[in-house]
This record gives sequence, C-alpha cells and structure tokens, in this order.
Amino acid sequence: MAEITFNDMEISAIGEVSNISMGNAATAMSVIVNREIDISVPRVAIKNKDEFVRSHTEDSVVVRVDYVKGLQGYSIFFLKENDVKMIADLMMGSDGHGMMTQMDFSEMHLSAISEAMNQMMGASATAMSTMLAHLVDISTPSATTMSAGEYIAFEIPGDEKFIQIDFQMKVGDLMVADMVQAYPLKLAKAIADLFIIKKQQGENPAL
Repeated sequence: MAEITFNDMEISAIGEVSNISMGNAATAMSVIVNREIDISVPRVAIKNKDEFVRSHTEDSVVVRVDYVKGLQGYSIFFLKENDVKMIADLMMGSDGHGMMTQMDFSEMHLSAISEAMNQMMGASATAMSTMLAHLVDISTPSATTMSAGEYIAFEIPGDEKFIQIDFQMKVGDLMVADMVQAYPLKLAKAIADLFIIKKQQGENPAL
C-alpha cells in the first residue's frame, strides 16, 4: 500500500477543521460544566508512532470516538487524570475542588468524561458535517486508562505515523487542560480532502 503523505494545504485544512469543530465542542462543554470554555488554536503535526510509544509511558485517560457515518475511522483523545477529576466534579455541580477531585480515580470519572466527550464530539460532528458538506456522525465515546504510547501502539497497528493535534482547554479560572487528539492517517487524509473540495467549490460555484 502506498504511503499516505500530506502537503501544507492538507495540514492547514486539518487545523482549520479542528479549530472550528473543537470551538463547537467547547460551547457544548460550557453548558455541561456551567463555566466559560476557551479552546486554543490547535497545533497539527505528523508524529512517528514508535517515537511516541517510547516517550509516552505514563498513564493517561484515553477517550476513543468512532465515526459511524460520513467518515470511516476513529479519533483518540488523551487527557490527564487530575483534569478529568475536575471536569467530573464540575459536572456534579460542585466547584471543581469537591468530592470527585478527592476520590481515587474510578469508573465514575471515566463515565463522566465519556458523557462530556459525547456532548462535545456530537457538537464537533455537527460542525464537521457543515464544513465538509458531508453528514458526520459518531458513536458513544469509550474511556479507559492506559499508557498513551501503549494505546497508540495497540490502536494504530499498521501505520508508522499518525496525525497529532495539540490544544489547550481553559475552564473558567479553574484549570487549563492540555489535550492531545490523534487521527489515523487515512481518516485525516479524508477530512483534509473533503474540506479542500468543499472550499474550492465555494470559491468556484460552477464546479
């Protein structure tokens, strides 16, 4: 199988889609936690899987979202346990420093972040549908804890590289969470191609 490569236009397209879709996700998240949410401009890079596996050995909260309509593939998010604890606490109506942050990390926290990501990625999929002129729908996210590198090695067995998107999510004045999103190359390529085609058609309506 031919190697999948990306030019600057395609990398830029992925960044633009991510910026808008995660902006919609932030709006959904703000309702859940009753706090203002700001998302930084995402940074897109092609990462070598083996290097990532070697350097990311600490446990992370891993959320997988499968695309079930419009796109084929999945997206993976990596978050820190303490950030997930605070989000779960806010979802319970507390102040971000309550019971959920004091407890040992458990299935309750995984359930909370799965629900939060379900709302966020649902809003993101709606935005992507508009941007790509292509109906996009997702499955209910699943969450677990695992070394980020181990998870990447397990979930992307056939590719030597993947697309990594880094951004920060600021939750009011309480926290700034570093989030990493990963796409398999095939899915990232499809997103970039659909976005570029839609944009070119907008610029040239006769096409």
